[in-house]
This record gives sequence, structure tokens and C-alpha cells, in this order.
Amino acid sequence: MKIDDLALFVEVADQLSFTEAANNLDLPQSTVSRKIKQIEDSLESRLFERTSRQIFLTQQGHQFYKHSKAIVDEFRLAQDNLTDFQSEPSGEIHLCMPGFFCEVLSKEFLDDFMRTFPKIRIHIKTLSPTQIEQTSDADLFFYIQPPKNSCMVARRLYTFSRRFYASPEYLAIHGEPRHPLDLIHHNCLRFDSRLVDPSCWHYIENNEIHCVEVDGTFISESIRSTMQLAAKGHGICYTPQSLTNTLVREGKLICLFEGKYSFEQPYYVMYHSRHHMPKKVRVFLDMLTQYVDQKHDLFDFWIGL
Repeated sequence: MKIDDLALFVEVADQLSFTEAANNLDLPQSTVSRKIKQIEDSLESRLFERTSRQIFLTQQGHQFYKHSKAIVDEFRLAQDNLTDFQSEPSGEIHLCMPGFFCEVLSKEFLDDFMRTFPKIRIHIKTLSPTQIEQTSDADLFFYIQPPKNSCMVARRLYTFSRRFYASPEYLAIHGEPRHPLDLIHHNCLRFDSRLVDPSCWHYIENNEIHCVEVDGTFISESIRSTMQLAAKGHGICYTPQSLTNTLVREGKLICLFEGKYSFEQPYYVMYHSRHHMPKKVRVFLDMLTQYVDQKHDLFDFWIGL
């Protein structure tokens, strides 16, 4: 039996209509009906029950459809992969991400990607975390939490270690906290990423994630501003380790709790679970992953702006 015959059977089974299948296949209805009859004769099984108005799959038809569809899908996948391999990536990529991450990618990565793959068009939607969770019409999604949708696949793109810092001057006046729960008694300089609650500072203890609810006199959408104010003695900041290395070396900030309780903050790229990822999407994801790996510290810096 030819693959074209299996594809014709699958189309009829999907439509449950000779007329609709014929239209989709651009064939005469009589040809489609004759082909189905030939398939049934060769299998010595009735695959469809026919009435004057409708057709239905028989039990044998359901079984044959299940296996035929898998074969047809795999064949089409092989064709697509061969086409992808032979052709330059092109077409439109739809991306969904928070606004700040779009700004991060715009710093350098998008320029490099568009010069490398000039035939790929990029369409970015900047949405809130809630909107991202409710959106499905994109090729790639970027978010700080793994998907709640079981049909999505998440790849950890990036991870940074967040720790607690204060200046020697602040600690000399207000005392040094001994445990993250002591932070409720301190002025905490909060970063609002618009992704998570800025007053919930996470920490790890006994291999479990905990949250301490903090408060303070300053909150900003720039994490670097919280670091700068902390270095001047205004309070305690909660920032990625790589952003504070210079201030720590200069003695302007001290890492609290000797680095204990640090929280590993992941950032994910997500996509629909599919056997086949289009080449245009695959090259974007591969280039971005390589870019983040090579410029980890720079990525930290940009996220902190």
C-alpha cells in the first residue's frame, strides 16, 4: 500500500466526509470513494460504515486509523526535516515574554540573530506574567516559572544565585541579621520585576524553599538601584551574586549569612510539546542558549539595569 493511499484514508477519517476530504485533497469525490473501497478490499476489512448522509469509522477502521496516522505523520516529519536541512531558515517567529526580557534581548542578541538569519521575521508580544500563562499562540515563551500547562516543555535557559547584601555602615548601626527571618526587622530595598511579589524574598534552608515577607522605604524596577542604595548604607538588598562581586571586593557590600540561604532563581524558555520544531524556531533557541552560556555575567548585568 502506498503512503498516498494511507494519507487519503487518514484525511477521510479526519473529516468523516468524502466530500470534504476530496476538497482538501483536490480530487474528485468519486476518486476518493474508489480509493477507500480499494483499501478496504486489500485489507479485507470494512473501515467505514456508510449511511445516506454520513460515514463512520468501524472498530477496525479506528485501529487502522491510529496506526496509519502515525505513519503519515512520521513521513511528513521526515519530509519537513529534509526541507529544513536543505533550505535557509525563513518565516515568522512569534515570541511571548515580559517587557524587561525583551529589553535584555534587544541589547545585543536580536541584532546578532537578525544579521545571521535575515530571512526570519520576529514578532514579540510583551505581556504580564498572568497573560503569559494564559497565552498559547506563540512559538516560544519566556518566564521565571515552569509551565502549569502539561502540554508545554520547559528548558531552563538561565539561572542566577540571589543573596542578601548590606554595607558595613548599615550593619554597624542596625546590627547584622543571623537568619533570613530577621530581615523583617530591617529596611529592605526591594526590586519589583513585575513577575513575582517584590516583598517575598526566597531563601533555601534544609533543601526547601522558604519566603520571608519584607518591607522597606524603597522599591524599584531597577535592581541595580537597590544595590547602589545598599552600598550607601540605606538598607539590605537581595540581588544576583554576579552583580555584586565588584562592590563586595571594594568592601562596599557584605554578603550576609556567609552566603548561606542563597536562592537559585531560574529563567525558562517554553514551547509546545511537539515532535517537530520548525527550523526557524530551533535556530533561534540554539543561538540564544549559546549566547546566554557565553555571556552569563553580561546577561546578569542587563537583567539588573
